[in-house]
Amino acid sequence: MNILETIVKIIIELVLFLMVSYFIFYKSWLKSLGKEIAKLSTVKDLTKITQSVKKDFNESLEAYKSKLNEELSSKIEPLKAELDKQNISHQIQYSFLHQERAKVLVELYKKLQELYSAMSDWTATIQPIIEDADKEREARAVRANKALFEFKDYFVLNRIFFTKSFCASIDDLIKVYWDKGWDFGYAQNRILEGNLPADYFKEYSNKLSVISKELKGKIPPMISEIEDLCRNILNVEDE
Repeated sequence: MNILETIVKIIIELVLFLMVSYFIFYKSWLKSLGKEIAKLSTVKDLTKITQSVKKDFNESLEAYKSKLNEELSSKIEPLKAELDKQNISHQIQYSFLHQERAKVLVELYKKLQELYSAMSDWTATIQPIIEDADKEREARAVRANKALFEFKDYFVLNRIFFTKSFCASIDDLIKVYWDKGWDFGYAQNRILEGNLPADYFKEYSNKLSVISKELKGKIPPMISEIEDLCRNILNVEDE
């Protein structure tokens, strides 16, 4: 039984006890009044006795109510203190959870931006050559592969911090990158292996171009949606 239920139970018991006690006092007062009436011979005496009994009854009732309030306070105050303590503890726990969640979210967003940058460089239709085309192409592939795995692994370990809808958006993004990255890598490797018939070379070349365009068109809106979800989690408001 929690504290609120305990408080309600105590209050109900005391109210019932007060009602019963009131009627006991009232019955006792009527009984006393009846005894005195039997002894009376004048209206003046009747009025005097009635007022005396009523006074005694009211004084007894007030004394009882005062004692009852003291008992109620003695039982309720410790419960209120415990309730306040639990409320403070809950606020501290919630604040800590929100801070940890914010840290995880910021780190996840950084990895998302690295993934977007790495995949964009790797799948770009036109690749600049600085010194060595083969080494630079391999470096882009390695970077994209690393970014994808680091983003996916970090998210899997921390998805408990986020809502199901947020996780679903991230899962969709990972699936697109995973599927398109696999297809792009396979087509690129087939071309680099050489000895392809002209029609196969054209097919794989077109496939690389199509994947590049698909990622450019599909990924930014997905990232934009994730950014909006991040702002909601962090309570970021437009100025």
